[in-house]
Amino acid sequence: MKRVLLLAVLMLLSGHQRLAAQWNLARLEPGDGTWQVSTALDPAIITSIGYRQMRTVFGAPTQFGVEAGVVAGDADLSDYRARVDAGVQVFRRGTFRTVASAAFLTRGTSNTVFRGTNFGADIGLVAGMYRPRWFVAAETGYDKPIVTHLTHTSAYRSQYYADAQDGWYIDTGGTRRLGVVTGTSLRGVELMLRAGVARTRGGEALVAPGYATLGMGFRF
Repeated sequence: MKRVLLLAVLMLLSGHQRLAAQWNLARLEPGDGTWQVSTALDPAIITSIGYRQMRTVFGAPTQFGVEAGVVAGDADLSDYRARVDAGVQVFRRGTFRTVASAAFLTRGTSNTVFRGTNFGADIGLVAGMYRPRWFVAAETGYDKPIVTHLTHTSAYRSQYYADAQDGWYIDTGGTRRLGVVTGTSLRGVELMLRAGVARTRGGEALVAPGYATLGMGFRF
């Protein structure tokens, strides 16, 4: 049973934070909105779409966003990721900016062993050089699954473990990340690339030790 639970956690984590991409604050004004599409290797290929809007909160530029994605080719939408988030500029000196972010996430997966649904949170910090036409920054963050629900399939019960327990599991670990993000823009279109490494809370490698995201944003 422990092996099944570990598999469930790893599968739910293997795409945890990459849907949220850090976009260029320097090219946006309060009230501006952007639509974004992205494709991530995470470790499967995940395609997502999102919307963000720039606001000013207590004098600080802040992006609010929603985003959702599914594994490419998964027509039944059984493997999905969705989130709502906010990123606020906490420091600026010249072109150097630091942005802190927080998000609430839900994700699901389904396979021959179990169906799983997870709710969690993600916190992050990005710091780097931001100019209207381009930016480059380093990022770090931590993804924390808060509660996970597992329902084991009848095939698993009949072939492997008849007494497998369905239900809610709390504190199923966490994932740390460290990487870089960069982007360039031309008029209303922005291209973004981010990549890095991810590890579990205990320092173990995931199914795919690295992540990469390519995205495009459209301002209006």
